[in-house]
Amino acid sequence: MTAPKSDNPFGRLADPLVATVLAASWLLLLLRFRLAPEIDLAVAGWFFDAEACAASVAPNGRSCGGFLYSESGFFGLIREILHPLAAILGIVMLIVVAVDIRKGRRWRNPGIRMKVVLLATLILGPGLIVNGVLKAYWGRPRPRVTEDFGGTLPFVEAGSITDYCSANCSFVSGEAAAAGWLMCIALLFAVHRHRWAAIVVGAVSVFMAGLRVAFGAHYLSDAVLGFLMTVAIFSILAAISEARERRRA
Repeated sequence: MTAPKSDNPFGRLADPLVATVLAASWLLLLLRFRLAPEIDLAVAGWFFDAEACAASVAPNGRSCGGFLYSESGFFGLIREILHPLAAILGIVMLIVVAVDIRKGRRWRNPGIRMKVVLLATLILGPGLIVNGVLKAYWGRPRPRVTEDFGGTLPFVEAGSITDYCSANCSFVSGEAAAAGWLMCIALLFAVHRHRWAAIVVGAVSVFMAGLRVAFGAHYLSDAVLGFLMTVAIFSILAAISEARERRRA
């Protein structure tokens, strides 16, 4: 991915107003999901087959086989392919940055700033905030283990802190957050006028996040908020990066 002729490699994504709107949208969506929990239940219900659940044997009494997409070998394979994609791209990008630095390129280089902000977003968003804090301590049970979908645990609204789940919980989706990072790359492709690359990567990112809902692994709120959180973090870091560069110049 090459930097555009402008010194700002992020385009409007580095606009403080855009970053503010994205952050505010995340908070408003969280409030919306909390005030209307029926949205999560309804969307999860689209993918749940009560008859298949009743006919299956629930392992350890915690869940059943009602989410049929999670039982599909085809969609399971797609998920296994997409799951490590962000981590692999992050490692490749880290190597590219190391090579760039060895060649003498520094922060004033737009390409370096773009890659470093992407890496920082991946580490801070899906890495630290999502998997290190939210999924570890918020305790929201996944749909497939709740009473509404053949499990034994109660439904918990988005953002609520409970002790029903002790680790790797539902709020928010780590894979949707990683998919949001792919969307950041898609948006950069759009900024750099690589239209088809933006469309393909963007479609993959949305599909990746959607699979977690179809599998009964996350509610819609988990996927949407995880996805948007990463994009918002990226825009905030991009705005900080370009503000710092303007001050230096």
